Amino acid sequence: MTQVWRDVTFAHWPVPKAAVAAILPPGLDVDTHEGQAWVSLVGFEMDGLRLRGFPAIPTTHQFLEFNVRTYVIGPEGPGVWFCSLDVAQWLPALVARVGFALPYDKGDVDVTHDRSRIVWTVDRTWPEKAQGSLAVSVAAEDVDPILDDALANFLTSRWRLYAKTRGGRLVTAPVEHEPWPLTSARFIGADTGLASIAELAVDGEPIVHYASAVHVRVGLPNFLPRRRARGPLTVWFDDDCGVCSTSVRWLLNYTDSSVTFRPNRELDDAELLTVSSDAIVVTAAGESWTAVDAVATLLERSGRLGRIAAFGLRLPGIHGLAGVVYRWVAANRARLSARLGLATGCELPKSTS
Repeated sequence: MTQVWRDVTFAHWPVPKAAVAAILPPGLDVDTHEGQAWVSLVGFEMDGLRLRGFPAIPTTHQFLEFNVRTYVIGPEGPGVWFCSLDVAQWLPALVARVGFALPYDKGDVDVTHDRSRIVWTVDRTWPEKAQGSLAVSVAAEDVDPILDDALANFLTSRWRLYAKTRGGRLVTAPVEHEPWPLTSARFIGADTGLASIAELAVDGEPIVHYASAVHVRVGLPNFLPRRRARGPLTVWFDDDCGVCSTSVRWLLNYTDSSVTFRPNRELDDAELLTVSSDAIVVTAAGESWTAVDAVATLLERSGRLGRIAAFGLRLPGIHGLAGVVYRWVAANRARLSARLGLATGCELPKSTS
């Protein structure tokens, strides 16, 4: 897919490495410059969006976009992790969410040019309400070419993006463009609420960069190989849920001796404990899986038929459909348990906890 980015406006803030690590999925590590992690607000005008060899996409070939992003190292090398991407049109938001698993949001995105001032504003309306803004000056006295700047290169010369499907699968795509016509700019002000919502709160004055235009090509997204569980598995489940407890009682008849079942309230990992309120969690050798990926990992320890079922669950189309079903069951598990009269974890064999 080819496109042109115009009036690209960057504002970069240092953030604690631990804060970035806390929002990344397994398989990605924080990328740092001299030990420092960063988060950036980036506004630009998307122009000429098209598939290679085809005419521009009708009605959505030109629009404004505003991103919150940070910097990671993944299986394919350094790249960008997007916390959010705000646009005003539904079509690119939905296509990017489905095709690239990117967290596009819908809302009003606007840019104004007042002489040498560039002001970006965002009023997000979906999937939640949020606001943000960024104002910079590109007056002649505030602009200098960026040459041989290692930090600027780290923050802007990124050739890959990473994303995660709702089922937990990592996706990557290559990004190519000519060298940035990058200059400095002067920071005027910002509403950094979009970064705060992404759990990357920032403070102080950022480093600001500006580029007039760059031609970009984004390659097709690729699923990264799944991590396979090694060694004993621990399955953390909600034993106050009849659906969950009944599922565990059934699985006890089929899983091998390498699998242990424990109530999720005993988890000593705060992040996984939060996830476990809505999803089954499987851990092994310092790694973790949740939701549909957790189910597939567990089924692999459930005999030949389980391994066949796990393979089927991991097929892209089935994986996505299973994720929809899983989320519905998880959201309605209390009502389903009551309606079906399913017993909770108090009836589980003592050996499982």
